[in-house]
Amino acid sequence: MTLKRIIRKLRKQFQHSITQRNLKKTPIYDIILIIFTFLACSDIFYEYYWKQEGFLPQVSCRTFDAFFAEVHGQYQTDLLSNFMDYCALATYDPWDPKIVPYLWGEDPTKYCDRRWRPYTELVNGTWRVIKEKEGLECKARCYYSIDFNGPLNRTDWFSPGPVDCEFLEAACWKNGYEVYGFIHTQIIAKPVRKVKKVKNQHKPNVLVYLIDSMSVGMAQRSLPKTLKFLKTRFKTVEFPFMSQVGLNSKPNGMPLWFGKQIEPGKLKGGEEIKVDWNETEFCQSYLDGEQHLFKDFMEHGYKTLHSEDWSYQTVSSFPDCKGFKNQYTDHTFVPFNKIHEFDGLTVTKGHLKGRSLCREIYHAAIDQFEQFTEVYSDQPKLSWIWNIRVAHDEISGLDRSDAPLLDFFKKHEKEFDDYFIFLMSDHGFRRAHYHMYDTENGAMEKHNPYLSISVPKKYRNPEILKIMQKNAKELQTQYDTRATLLDIVKFQPSSLFSNRTLLEIPNEKGHSLIRHQPSTPRTCGRLPIPQQYCIWRTATKDMREDTALTNRFATQLIAHVYQKLDKFNLTSLCHEYEIDYVSHLDLYPTTNINTSTYRIAVKTKPPIFAHFETLVTEDNKTKKLEFEEVERLDTYGNTADCTNRIHSNRLCFCKDWQV
Repeated sequence: MTLKRIIRKLRKQFQHSITQRNLKKTPIYDIILIIFTFLACSDIFYEYYWKQEGFLPQVSCRTFDAFFAEVHGQYQTDLLSNFMDYCALATYDPWDPKIVPYLWGEDPTKYCDRRWRPYTELVNGTWRVIKEKEGLECKARCYYSIDFNGPLNRTDWFSPGPVDCEFLEAACWKNGYEVYGFIHTQIIAKPVRKVKKVKNQHKPNVLVYLIDSMSVGMAQRSLPKTLKFLKTRFKTVEFPFMSQVGLNSKPNGMPLWFGKQIEPGKLKGGEEIKVDWNETEFCQSYLDGEQHLFKDFMEHGYKTLHSEDWSYQTVSSFPDCKGFKNQYTDHTFVPFNKIHEFDGLTVTKGHLKGRSLCREIYHAAIDQFEQFTEVYSDQPKLSWIWNIRVAHDEISGLDRSDAPLLDFFKKHEKEFDDYFIFLMSDHGFRRAHYHMYDTENGAMEKHNPYLSISVPKKYRNPEILKIMQKNAKELQTQYDTRATLLDIVKFQPSSLFSNRTLLEIPNEKGHSLIRHQPSTPRTCGRLPIPQQYCIWRTATKDMREDTALTNRFATQLIAHVYQKLDKFNLTSLCHEYEIDYVSHLDLYPTTNINTSTYRIAVKTKPPIFAHFETLVTEDNKTKKLEFEEVERLDTYGNTADCTNRIHSNRLCFCKDWQV
């Protein structure tokens, strides 16, 4: 009898016993436990039993944990933690009572004057004063971007009349005091780009509306009216199992725009994730010569707009990288940010705080988008709005945007019938109270960015929606979002967006969400997700009662932080940390009996306060520790800013910061 037939026979006996709920009463029980324990370790057993017999998906991870705890008695030797072929995904309640106490956010527009209207306007290339007041003197000045990364050129102040600039600062004085400042924008059309025309190809518009740091739960709590409208009106499909692939915006934006991994790590199970670009390539070199999404769309005849409301340019330049030497889209928001943050009058810099004028910077980005769509109404467009400020630091800060975003989508309802709309985020929310991350659902939100996609009306048929809904039940990454955008611009137009067959794009890691994806399991052991970010659920074991282990790991984590700082000669700028206590030391199940993996979080003593978290893998023989990317769970503000002039590093608590 072959091994496969033996295992099948044992399986039938074992499953029958489980079904009858009398496993422990059967004589074969002890024998099965021994055989299963031995065979689970072998490649033969994996090939013939777990993989071909298909037993694994029928039983939960928790069931296996309980089963093998009886055999081994040690949590870290759970041999059935099959990261390659099994992934425990689960939706979560965004209003989980355990996280509600940590939901907070300020609405700066709460008491603003909603009757307020601007004193000036810029329409059809001419600026004018529309609110005359006695004693009020109003002037304006134009700003031009000659060097994309350099300072702006600006004119002297001038009276109302025609202008040829896309960014205009208007200001008014009364009795010599600044009383009004406003940044106006307009889109000046650029020549039509010559591309090869293909008969019967339709190029739908694409809007990517990205809200930085917006987790799935955060979107569901803060934008209920907007999400309901998008689902009802545009049949939006949500993808609740998105997992980020890097710590913050840059290592998630690089996969989106360039398809490149820049943060190293390990898959669940221990396999190394190699970076595609090292720091020299993605940071110390200009990116103009690299192929990126905006270039892909422009080469196919699209007009492009990138409206990001931060001058540092999250993906390309932050924190101290060269980024792009030249403007990489047809139109940009960068000069607006420079006026708002650096070059404008004091009154102009303050006019987007929302407190008095009810206007925030994301409103200005929406204004620019509307101007862009009007100017290029007869051409295909890729618009990428990246709202950084509205929700980055407060987990409920986005609440105030539900009504404005609903109005925005309603206002353009008819126009958006010809759009692919991606409402999304780059990563989960990282700046909540650390106790929120003690909860299972809170820990999920940290690494679970929101994504929903709606399809143009003419292609919104049951077939494509069924495929999208199927893919929505699987683990996905930013690489798959990128593959979808490439599919839209390069591959689907020839079939009028009817092709659902699997598409393997050369040199790409992701697979389009509007097609069939590979049949291989989409798990934390296969997709390019560093293990600390994968939204895979598993039980862990709290190891803090082992004080010797806890103290050793905490001490070495702080030493590792110093090593990271010393690498860039930053230690002289930073305070020394003193350990206060270990808030987490959780042991994960593993398939490798030679190593153990833990999640560790360490708080340091005030006033030099920091809260570090990472995964650490210990070699069980040598006791050597290997740390993954270190996160800071505390809201550290500008306490690390002294490192910016050398090499920005969030792990530092600057000595020049008063404590």
